[in-house]
Amino acid sequence: MEQYTDDERVEDLKKWWKENGASIIVGIALGVIAIFGWRYWNSYRDVQAETASRAYDAFVEAVAKPDAGPARQLGQTVITDFPKSPYAALTALRLAKLAMEGGDAAAAIQQLEWVIGNARLDEFKDIARLRLARVKLAAGQIAEAEKLLDGVTTANLNAEREELKGDLALAGKNPEKARTAYAAALAASGGNRLLQLKLDDLAAATPETVVPASAALSSPPEPAKAPTAAAPSEPPKAPPEPAPAPTPPPPASTPGQ
Repeated sequence: MEQYTDDERVEDLKKWWKENGASIIVGIALGVIAIFGWRYWNSYRDVQAETASRAYDAFVEAVAKPDAGPARQLGQTVITDFPKSPYAALTALRLAKLAMEGGDAAAAIQQLEWVIGNARLDEFKDIARLRLARVKLAAGQIAEAEKLLDGVTTANLNAEREELKGDLALAGKNPEKARTAYAAALAASGGNRLLQLKLDDLAAATPETVVPASAALSSPPEPAKAPTAAAPSEPPKAPPEPAPAPTPPPPASTPGQ
């Protein structure tokens, strides 16, 4: 077997390095850049998260004050500066609540639709769908509200979704469907007094609770009259008039008159 000399080995190594050395250097450089880039990104993300958290805290403090104007401004800043953070979705949900409390349904709808279209977490999107469905129900838009509920898939929102389905069915004059939805909501909630009351109000009619139509239409009985003394068969006779007093006799005449 032919043996390489030291000089031949050196020449082969030089040749190999000439062919592959540039790729190795580039690979090492890219690895170093990736490591430092990843560290920089994590640091930047942490700083952004902390900044967004502080901005959200300031917004929450502003919400607690009577004047809602500053809260709306701070909330919009959070949404604009940190649109991909969870704080943006939370802020939009709070802004929608503020708008509804102020009677501005259009602004509330705008905020809720933003959450549905931009939130990263599906749970936030489903919360927004439920709240938007309530707004639609209040506006009488039953079909649109039902369509929104069809998109709610978060498991821990099942009770709220079914209850709202029952409210929609009741508004649509469908008590049977409402009863089914309320029963499902009650089962999902593990027991809720308000849901039980809603279900009890829609309890199925029984023979004991149904009033016959003939009885319902008949006139109510007259109240019993108090007993009165029996009327006499003949009118009472007037008492007899007293006899006139006898006239005294004239006095007797005396003699000599």
